[in-house]
Amino acid sequence: MKRVVIWLKTADRQDATLSELGRQAAWEALCSFTGETREELDQSGIVLKKHPNGKPFFEGSHIGVSISHTSKTKKAVAVAAIYEGEVGVDIEDALRESWKVAKRMFSQQEQDWVREHEDIGFARIWTLRESYAKWTGLGLAKMPAVEFWIEENGDIRCSDTECSAFSFCVPAEEWRISCITDRQDRVEMEVFLEGKIFLKNIGKMLDK
Repeated sequence: MKRVVIWLKTADRQDATLSELGRQAAWEALCSFTGETREELDQSGIVLKKHPNGKPFFEGSHIGVSISHTSKTKKAVAVAAIYEGEVGVDIEDALRESWKVAKRMFSQQEQDWVREHEDIGFARIWTLRESYAKWTGLGLAKMPAVEFWIEENGDIRCSDTECSAFSFCVPAEEWRISCITDRQDRVEMEVFLEGKIFLKNIGKMLDK
C-alpha cells in the first residue's frame, strides 16, 4: 500500500505569488512524506525543478510531485501532492461552472453527469481531467482521450485502467481537489491544510 500526502497552503494575495505558494506547499509536503526537515533535504542535494514540459520534479529523489493553484477563490491557494510514483493534482473553485468548456473538453457521458449534478459537477470532472493531464505530463492538449465515471457510491473509475483517482471538497473554502496516481487498489491518503491534518483515509480512492 502506497502513501499520498496532499498539502494545501494559503496566503493573502499580497503576501505571495501563486507559484511561490505552490513551491512552498511542495517542500512542506515532501518534509511530511519523508519525515526530514527542509535543511536535511537541502543537504542531501534534493532540488525542486521543472521538466521542459512544465511538470515539476525533485531532482535527487524518486518521490513524485505535482502542484496546482487557482486564482478563482477568495484567498491565494496552492496544493501539492507527493507520491512514490507519478502523480497529478488539481484544485478549483468547487462551484465553478462552464458549459462552453464542458462541451469542448468533456465526453458526452461526462457532460450528462454534469447536467445531473449541475451545482458541483463541472469542478469534479474538470479537476479529474486536469489531474490526469498532469499525471501523464502531456497537458490537456496532448493527453490521450480519457473518460471518468463517478458511481453512486462515490467510486471514481477511469477509462485508463493504469491510474487511480480520488476527489474531495474542502467545504468551508469551497475548493474541489482531485488527484491521479499510478494504479493502486489501496492507498494511505493524508491531506494537510495549513500544516494541520484535514483528512486521513486508508482504502479506495473515493469521491467525497
